[in-house]
Amino acid sequence: MGEATRSWAENPPGAIPSFELEDYILARMDLARVSVRELATLTKIGRSRLHDGLHRKVDKRIALKMPEIAAILEALGISKIEAMYAQEMLQKNAAGVDLKDLLKVISMVLGVVTGLPEQIITVVRHVDGLGFDDVRPEHGEAAQELIVRAIQVEYQKIGKRRSQRLDEFGEE
Repeated sequence: MGEATRSWAENPPGAIPSFELEDYILARMDLARVSVRELATLTKIGRSRLHDGLHRKVDKRIALKMPEIAAILEALGISKIEAMYAQEMLQKNAAGVDLKDLLKVISMVLGVVTGLPEQIITVVRHVDGLGFDDVRPEHGEAAQELIVRAIQVEYQKIGKRRSQRLDEFGEE
């Protein structure tokens, strides 16, 4: 048996009890209404092994092997990039955001980054006088700031429209 996955010593209010990919897998299973029994059939991994590896109590989990995790991700339709962002967000969840809310943020982030490399390549190829030697890591930081500002502006518009609706009609 493998080592149990890590858990936070102290959980801030609303925090996720652990910060592992298994927690994201469990959340996606809940969302898709997939049971361990169904997942075992889809992945060809034993039901007991899956149950132990995806135990809801972190201290009772056993470590899953990489091929097993890959099979689980494939069965649930979770891409490698989605799994990477999910694990990163779970590990950096210092604010203690609920997992169901993190799922929404992860989905939005995937919408931003999926296909982005291809779009950047197209831009570099189509801008006269620009070459791949001009692409630098600091441009990514600047692009991230632009994206965050644009999201903030759009969400402020949504908040303003929502408050206007509430003012006009009393309730939504």
